[in-house]
Amino acid sequence: MISFFAQLWRRMLYYGRRGEFDADLEEEMRHHLEMKAEENLAAGMSAEAARRAARRQFGNPTWLREESRQMWSFRSIETWSQDLWFGLRMLRKNPGFTAVAVLTLALGIGANTAIFTVIYGVLLRPLPFNDAGRVVWMWGVMRDRGNRASVSPLDFLDYRARNQSFDEFAASISIPISFNLTGSGEPERLSGAVVTTNYFAALGVTPMLGRSFVADEEQPGRDRVVVLSHSLWQRRFGADPQVIDRAITLDDQSFTVVGVMPPKMRFPLDADLWRPMSFGGNPEMRQRKAHFLRPLGRLKAGVTLDRAQAEIDTIAGQLEEQYPDTNTKWTMRLVPLREQIIGDIRPTLWILLGAVAFVLLIACSNVANLLLARSAARQREMAIRLALGASRWRVVRQMLTESLLLSLVGGALGVLLALWGVDVLVSLSAADIPRAAEIGVNAPVLGFTLVVSLLTGTLFGLVPALGASRPRLHDELKEGSRNVSGARHRLRSLLVIAESALAVVLLIGAGLLIKSFVKLQQVSPGFEAERVLTLRLDLPPARYASPAQAANFFHQLQQGVAALPGVEAVGMVSELPLSGQPNDAPFAIEGRPPDAPDQRPLADFRRVNADYFRAIGIPLLRGRAFTEQEARQSANVVIISQQLAEQYFPDEEALGKQLRLDFMSKEPFEVIGVVGDVRHRGLAGNVYQAMYLPTLGVLRTNLVVRTTGDPASLAPAVRKEVAAIDPQQPVAAVKTMGQWVSESVAQPRLRTLLLGLFAAVALLLSVIGIYGVMSYVVTQRTREVGIRMALGARRGDVLRLVVGQGMKLALAGVASGIAAAYGLTRLLKSLLYEVSTTDPATFVVTALLLAGVALLACYAPARRATKVDPMVALRYE
Repeated sequence: MISFFAQLWRRMLYYGRRGEFDADLEEEMRHHLEMKAEENLAAGMSAEAARRAARRQFGNPTWLREESRQMWSFRSIETWSQDLWFGLRMLRKNPGFTAVAVLTLALGIGANTAIFTVIYGVLLRPLPFNDAGRVVWMWGVMRDRGNRASVSPLDFLDYRARNQSFDEFAASISIPISFNLTGSGEPERLSGAVVTTNYFAALGVTPMLGRSFVADEEQPGRDRVVVLSHSLWQRRFGADPQVIDRAITLDDQSFTVVGVMPPKMRFPLDADLWRPMSFGGNPEMRQRKAHFLRPLGRLKAGVTLDRAQAEIDTIAGQLEEQYPDTNTKWTMRLVPLREQIIGDIRPTLWILLGAVAFVLLIACSNVANLLLARSAARQREMAIRLALGASRWRVVRQMLTESLLLSLVGGALGVLLALWGVDVLVSLSAADIPRAAEIGVNAPVLGFTLVVSLLTGTLFGLVPALGASRPRLHDELKEGSRNVSGARHRLRSLLVIAESALAVVLLIGAGLLIKSFVKLQQVSPGFEAERVLTLRLDLPPARYASPAQAANFFHQLQQGVAALPGVEAVGMVSELPLSGQPNDAPFAIEGRPPDAPDQRPLADFRRVNADYFRAIGIPLLRGRAFTEQEARQSANVVIISQQLAEQYFPDEEALGKQLRLDFMSKEPFEVIGVVGDVRHRGLAGNVYQAMYLPTLGVLRTNLVVRTTGDPASLAPAVRKEVAAIDPQQPVAAVKTMGQWVSESVAQPRLRTLLLGLFAAVALLLSVIGIYGVMSYVVTQRTREVGIRMALGARRGDVLRLVVGQGMKLALAGVASGIAAAYGLTRLLKSLLYEVSTTDPATFVVTALLLAGVALLACYAPARRATKVDPMVALRYE
């Protein structure tokens, strides 16, 4: 064994360090020439004659080296080609074995390729920006709270003016912006982003057509320019290169197209278009209280993130001293752009890669078991080859060639499976996977598949090859001899135990996620999602310049939709629950000492109409709902959630209390009602205290329609009602409330589905492995079974013997898997909802499941063993 590995190591060194070996060979030849010349000198020759004679005797060193290399290369190529063709013939000769092995490997390699494709596209692929490692995302935070927030406009301008760490310091408006495109074709609502003029420079991306914004376009009156996304340019403008300098109508205002971005530019918010931010003329852009900007910067060359963070903290301290009323404890936290884009999906992807790696190991164990059984059947062939003079290395190389052929064919089929799997995966979860548009099988992914295939072929092929190259020649060449290797049998048993243990780990992980997802689905969102239709309306401010005009539009729409058959109630709300749009607002309680600026309580703030609570099904616990008049006049009344009432009025009645909302009005708001808590930010998150204000004059509003039947069937009629009031008003985000709830748990559902699928494949492969081993054992022990039955053993005894042997392996695997899962499932802690990583029920059910299917896998070959005819078995070879 030691000599074999030494020879293998020397041959690998030759190919890896051929240049060094050639130099050593030349040095060795020169040394021998000098020694021969010295011998000739000692014999009495002259110096010149001694060197000539030495060269004649020894030959030309360069010629010898080249001849040696050519002979080695020719013999190696010829030998490897023989191994390749012989391996292909052997695999073609056994189509059943080849098909099972290739399909098993294709499942394992294909699953790994699919998940790695997603990981490469999301986590590893470089961002499509120039020198993206220097781009930094910034969050506004309060030091003692750690909550992520935006930055006020004046604070942004101060940070931009005072910092010395950034080449570019830019920002975008954090609130989702939309534009109504009209004037040619059907009205369309477009997602947009409002950014500073240096935003694209900070990202390091340039337009593919036209130009980006210039500094002067931050001024009022000069900001009516837009840059289009590549997808909008193709879809709406037919990829017309003459679109530059064309005027388009957005929200009833004329804008000039100055550029088109390349396909790679999808940031921020995957916008359809961008327009420049204007800091003058708009009062909201000249204050420090409201935080709605998201800064982004490009670090100067050589500046580290820590150094930039220290400078930002220093500037934040200066602003805190200058403006204590608004900036106390406020600072910014810097995050690499890649980390910001990836978000919290990284743990999920790595856990899924670990899961498919387990599936691949189980597949390798199965194929190794197949090869062990096949090598046992080929012992006589190997013995004859060794007896005829073949070296042990030659036999090992032949069998490794066959296993590598299997893995490469399995890898090729796995790539085809991965192509289909990636398409399905992205289509199911494109909205929940960052950088989904960049996911695809490419050269790095194919390189990964090739490496995995080669390692897999070596992994499952080496041990059987080593075993087959060491037969006992005397026993194997004897006619009629039978030699069942105990070492080989033990190895097959260990492989079954290992794959059973891996399957248990995956099954327990999948069970925990399934239980967590079930609990998440059982969480009440605080409203009734059934039979509710929602849609988004964004009124252009140029056409609806006053709140009264907007209120009149929505009043007409409310009356028209309410009159449709099958409509029970029509509500309106500024932001839908579970839509991912939190809107924290500070408040104070009239008559109580004012809180410090950094200690002011916050509540999730929503604007609603009079019938919103009935339309969406939020229960009114105390007090009353808004009246139509209060909604039309935006009266100073407020409805609060139960949690807010319990938090701030624990021992007194909240109705009639006065809340001060300085960002809305100088006059206090009277609490007229208390409603149930709503999980606005997600089913798994905490319940946030909320407040609701009456209005009908908000330009951006969600319509909520409760119906008596299928809500989706009512969508065309609602669209007609909108068009009847304003033909130029597009409708967007037409969904049922059930879809919003479903999309809010899309990521947990995806990882549960995938891990459950991988666990099911692992269970199937492990059962096949147990069945294969027991079938092989029955075949090898046919003579023994015949003898036992001839001596009086009953069929039940034989059944218990075979099943007991298989169950010992399965139970050993279950015990090992439970021990491993006890530690590994802790990696799932952040992904579970109200489920412990060591949930006893999940562990017990998984153990019983695997034991049950293992029993079935053992029973079939055991039953076959009980039907053996003793007379036939005694003659069996």
